[in-house]
Amino acid sequence: MRLRPSNRWIDRVPDCRVLPHSRIIYAWWQAFESADQSPIPLGLLCPTMGVDAENRIGLLCDDDQPVFTTVAERLRDAGHAVQFLDPRAALSTSDIDDLSLLVNKQVFPHVFPALRHARRTGTCLWNDLPATIAFGSRLIGLAALEAVGFRTPPVRFDEPDGEYVAKDYFIWNSDPELNGDGDFYQELIPTEPVDYKYYAVHDGSRVQTAGRRVTSKLYGPKRFLSRAQDRPGLTSRLRHLVERADLRGVGVDFVKDDQDRFWAVDINLAAGYRNTGLESALYESIVASLPARC
Repeated sequence: MRLRPSNRWIDRVPDCRVLPHSRIIYAWWQAFESADQSPIPLGLLCPTMGVDAENRIGLLCDDDQPVFTTVAERLRDAGHAVQFLDPRAALSTSDIDDLSLLVNKQVFPHVFPALRHARRTGTCLWNDLPATIAFGSRLIGLAALEAVGFRTPPVRFDEPDGEYVAKDYFIWNSDPELNGDGDFYQELIPTEPVDYKYYAVHDGSRVQTAGRRVTSKLYGPKRFLSRAQDRPGLTSRLRHLVERADLRGVGVDFVKDDQDRFWAVDINLAAGYRNTGLESALYESIVASLPARC
């Protein structure tokens, strides 16, 4: 059985109601919670379907995303009905009312009301809704990474004297930019222009992890370099993050400094999992999240 933390998970993220931009995130969540104070019937949280019932799975993801296209084919081969939902298009409640599970891989603010409707009416969600909303804020994401023991670059709200990375408060606004304008700034960690991306997928029984090395998008288009070696210190904290935030899938970006220390610089619930070999884990994770299993 999947154990869920309190609905007030967002309350336990450090400073989420103090940082000005995070008040917006918190207000959204408060509005969703207060719009209907009636309790959610236990049977609706994870309804049990009959053995012969067809599972309908919606993937909130581009339909040409290579990893999830492969996963979708495996799901169809196993007898499940699968449809891709454009994450950038409006998502109405009627789009998800017939779904057994919504895989909320890539999320923008305009779909929050539909996700809230899904949660309240019995359509299971792959990733936890409070975490999905909270991690739209880069600062809340960094606070969560610190909370599980990762080293993160200090944050400041004025431009540093040396080289720095500029970031917007919200992940959907823009990518981080080298020496650009942003809502907040982090000093550039002296390193080669390479990112280490580590991914975790909860397959229903355990958390599987994988890593890869890619060229940094701060200097040009991202390009795959190689698989990254397993680093128990990083992957154990990554597993803790998955369990603490009740996630099914997540990616964390790291850079390595000249002293071989790893710095966590971003958290990504919209991870693509390319070149990780986690297709089977994603398939098992989605199957384990279906109503009869969750």
